[in-house]
Amino acid sequence: MRKWWLVVGMVVGTAAPVGAQSLDLGVAGTGVSLGSSARWNGLRVNWRDVGVQRVRGINVSLWRPGGNPDFAMSGIALGLVGPEVGTLRGLGVGLGGVVAEGRTTGIVIGGLGAVSGGDMDGLHLAGLGVVAEGRMRGLNVAGLGAVAEGGMVGLNLAGLGVVSEGSMLGVNVAGLGVVSEGGMVGLNVAGLGAVTEGNMIGLNVAGLGTVAEGNMVGVNVAGLGTVSEGDMRWISAAGLGAVTEGRMQGLGLAGLGVVAEGGLDGIFLAGAGVVGEDHVTGAALTLGAVESTGRIRGIAAGGYRVRAPELSGIMASVIQTRATDFNGVAVAGYNEVLGTQRGLAIGLYNRATELRGLQVGLLNRADNAAVRYLPVLNFAR
Repeated sequence: MRKWWLVVGMVVGTAAPVGAQSLDLGVAGTGVSLGSSARWNGLRVNWRDVGVQRVRGINVSLWRPGGNPDFAMSGIALGLVGPEVGTLRGLGVGLGGVVAEGRTTGIVIGGLGAVSGGDMDGLHLAGLGVVAEGRMRGLNVAGLGAVAEGGMVGLNLAGLGVVSEGSMLGVNVAGLGVVSEGGMVGLNVAGLGAVTEGNMIGLNVAGLGTVAEGNMVGVNVAGLGTVSEGDMRWISAAGLGAVTEGRMQGLGLAGLGVVAEGGLDGIFLAGAGVVGEDHVTGAALTLGAVESTGRIRGIAAGGYRVRAPELSGIMASVIQTRATDFNGVAVAGYNEVLGTQRGLAIGLYNRATELRGLQVGLLNRADNAAVRYLPVLNFAR
């Protein structure tokens, strides 16, 4: 009996209360601690954490923490208000929120927020916001916003916004906006807008607009507009306009206009106009005008007009086709070639400065022909 009491005395006594603020039941800092022990392995339960340095195991706090910037937590941290640690490896759960001065690795669940002063790696869930001053990697779900000052990698879901001051890689879905100061790669879906200061690569869908200061590569769909300061490649579809300061290659669809300062290569359909400042190559169809300050090659059909200094291919318009040099077949109410026409022009009135082909219409004018004006047919070579 005497030996049993001696063992009990050793267990309680060797982990004596630190500054009379904790009751420690264990050996060499391992076991069960009740109170403000600074370092502990095992189960630690405290009313309010202040100045904690390290816990390995399970830490339970009941009230609002009082500042623990050096707290290295490995294991499970639970709090009615919420744990506040320096770094977290494992599981952190708080009805109010979970706050880490440094990095978190593992699973963090906060009733209101999950906040890290460093990187966040793993699964993070919060009723309001998931916020990292570093990178955010893994699965992040927030009622309002998921925000990272570094990059984002993984799956990020938020009721209002997903925002990164770095790049985004993975799946990002937000009720209002997905915004990145770096590039976007993957699937980005936003109720209003998906915006990046870098390249946008992948599938991007927004209720209002998808906007990139760099290139857009992939499928970009927006209720109003898709806009890029670089090139657009693959598929761009917008309720109003698809616009790029570079080249657009692939399929472009817009309720009003498809516009590229660098040129268009592919298939383009628009309600009001298709414009490639440098060139249009492929197929273009609009109820308005197909125009270029350079050349149009392929198939172009405009309800109002098809116009470029150089037209090559099949051109059709209800009102007018106009070019300096033409090679192919043109069908319009008025076909006007201010330079050389090579091929066939069919219209009510056809005009060519130099005809090297055939004109068919009510009235045909060829300045180099034997007879300048002829009805029905005019031919020269």
